[in-house]
Amino acid sequence: MYTRRILTALALAGLAACADHDAPTATTSDQPAAAPVTAASAAAAARSDEAHLEALARRVARAMGNPAFRAYVKGELDRSPFAEHKVQFQRFLGANGGRAMQALAAASGETIAAVAADTGAVALEMYFPVPAHRATWAGDARLLVATAIADHEAPIAFDAAGHRQLLDPATPPATPVLAIVPVETDFSAGPRPARTTCVGDACGGGTGGISPSVGATAGLYLTYAQYSQSFEGWLKGSPEFEIHIMGPAQPGDTANLASFQCVGEHAAAPYAWDMNDLTWSGSQLLFSNAQMDAFTRAYPGRAFVVFALEDDDTACGIRTDSNRGNELLKAIGEAYRNYKAAKDSTFLSLSGVQRILRAAQSGSNFLSAAYSFLKSNDDIVGIAVSDSVRGRYNPVTNWTVLDKTLATTAAFKLEMH
Repeated sequence: MYTRRILTALALAGLAACADHDAPTATTSDQPAAAPVTAASAAAAARSDEAHLEALARRVARAMGNPAFRAYVKGELDRSPFAEHKVQFQRFLGANGGRAMQALAAASGETIAAVAADTGAVALEMYFPVPAHRATWAGDARLLVATAIADHEAPIAFDAAGHRQLLDPATPPATPVLAIVPVETDFSAGPRPARTTCVGDACGGGTGGISPSVGATAGLYLTYAQYSQSFEGWLKGSPEFEIHIMGPAQPGDTANLASFQCVGEHAAAPYAWDMNDLTWSGSQLLFSNAQMDAFTRAYPGRAFVVFALEDDDTACGIRTDSNRGNELLKAIGEAYRNYKAAKDSTFLSLSGVQRILRAAQSGSNFLSAAYSFLKSNDDIVGIAVSDSVRGRYNPVTNWTVLDKTLATTAAFKLEMH
């Protein structure tokens, strides 16, 4: 008994340490790794992570054969204040004296230390990604526990007997699926935490960020958005669409882009924007007049790029491999004579000074090196190009989001208010 208490304490201490790192981090060019990361080493790490997650999913599934444990899991999920009733998995294991950790060990006939050895590889979250599953599961044994490292992979699932099966990555099964997957949610400061607005270095790179003017409402607004698809596999739940206003990565840099402003679910007000369906209408600030004025002063003659993505990793932090972004920037630049950016301008009318948004050229063809990751997670939706440049007219939208093949992935209505 004494030995078991020591192992439990050690395991929970490890879980507490994991809980302080709710989102995985990646090494950037400003923080060199102790050893060089190669494609081979990244693939090996991914295989190791998959093995750890699969072992955890099997243990949870077997533990769900116990009615008392199922009731405990349902209660924890129902009480979760986070979007989609998610819980941070490592915290869940360590909560209430390590009740879940002990249940997993008992169900699999292992020591707590053996279970804990698989919990530190990747920060995880647990939830029902399919709303109908979440609404109908009553805590019964008709359940699968599934996991996958990357989006759109075939989920590996287990039933309460520990039987393994592969699920269709495009269509969820009728049986409710409890997912244990790498975190997309920021659990660090409670539900819908107030986050520092994503500017410059805080967005993952660049030194040219322009701080927003708090309380300013005049600026560039998104009033309508329509996406061609969710860019999210069903195991990942609702899409996390973000829009980034991109500008020079460094003063005087004409080639590389970095994020100046993030607009998304976890951005700070007034840039918090949560779009969970393919069509949205409303009034969402993207870039204030104060920010645009500061941008013009700091980078005279330069234009900004409206960059759309679906976030699969760190909210308001671009996590993709730069090659995909660079191919996108170059393809649109070549097709539209570099008219892939936007610039605000003013004119004098009878009602006073008016501000408009117009298409502009941008010679930037590279994402900042800080966005270059071998393990890419975020899905690039594309770059917004003015319909005036494309020769397109739509009564509802006026900017079209294009991918690297120049296919339409979304359409926006952008207006100056």
